[in-house]
Amino acid sequence: MRRFAEILLVFILIVGTSFAQTCFTGEQIRELLLDELRSRVGTEAEIVLPKVTENYYFQQSNVEVRFAFGEQNLVGNVLVGVEFRKNEALLRRVELPVRIKYFLRVLVAQRTINRGEAITEENTRLETREISSHIDLSSIVVREAYGKVAKHYLVKGSIITSDKLQDGIAIRRGDRVQVVVLSGSIKIITSGIALDDANAGEAVRVRRDKTNIVLSGIASADGYVVITK
Repeated sequence: MRRFAEILLVFILIVGTSFAQTCFTGEQIRELLLDELRSRVGTEAEIVLPKVTENYYFQQSNVEVRFAFGEQNLVGNVLVGVEFRKNEALLRRVELPVRIKYFLRVLVAQRTINRGEAITEENTRLETREISSHIDLSSIVVREAYGKVAKHYLVKGSIITSDKLQDGIAIRRGDRVQVVVLSGSIKIITSGIALDDANAGEAVRVRRDKTNIVLSGIASADGYVVITK
């Protein structure tokens, strides 16, 4: 009886499979996914796919497989949607966990760097690191970081990225500066003494020459104070 049940089960599996008009093996899905990821992340990244992927059978013919990535940053642990479609109709969707590793040469804080401190070769070092998913690859900086200052405290060993930096001090307290007042099409230029240190884009006060009048404006990267009315 048991032997008969085993034969019947094999028969059912064979018959069921014979009606499947489209088949995707796990290896096919892995190869297709790897090609798609390579087209997106390039050849520098290391891609780790699941070791075991199921086979998928469909009674419909001409079923297509597509991959959905959503708005994910393709770094670190990523869930990829595997969609099986027939004439745009979704037949089935599964998700596969993928790990994408980037090992890049990055600038790292040699010690804790204080807010407003300039980035130099003395307080940083270059290291090869795996980039985590919370870091935007476009924010990676190396030598272009030198001369800029830290927006916030940078902990020792942390990767320095462009979003953590700002231009250095554009105006220092006591500097003689030009003040540009813009009002519609009218432009007035005067001068005075800066009363504050200011980075580009920050507010700064200026005592106008030969008066006790204090003006407030915005420091520009080229050292001017701009007042817009």
